[in-house]
Amino acid sequence: MITGQIVAVVITLAVLGAFVAWRRPVLAFGLRTTAFLRDVRGEIRKVTWPSILDLRKSTTVIVIFVLIVGVVIGIMDKIFSMVLIDFLGRLFV
Repeated sequence: MITGQIVAVVITLAVLGAFVAWRRPVLAFGLRTTAFLRDVRGEIRKVTWPSILDLRKSTTVIVIFVLIVGVVIGIMDKIFSMVLIDFLGRLFV
């Protein structure tokens, strides 16, 4: 029983010692984080946000572009598949 109490006291002293040793860096980290978040908030307030109409137009352009690229890649895949599998497959069989 006494051994358990000694171990608990040693662990408690070690934790307190670590807290004292690391107090300054931890507090400095907290201050830097607070300053960073304050700066982020200030920068976000400077941003000019697009109107809902501009946002819809940009989204439409992006969706159409992605669909076109998808179709082009699909066509290229079909062509390469026909060339490599069908044509070369018959050539070497």
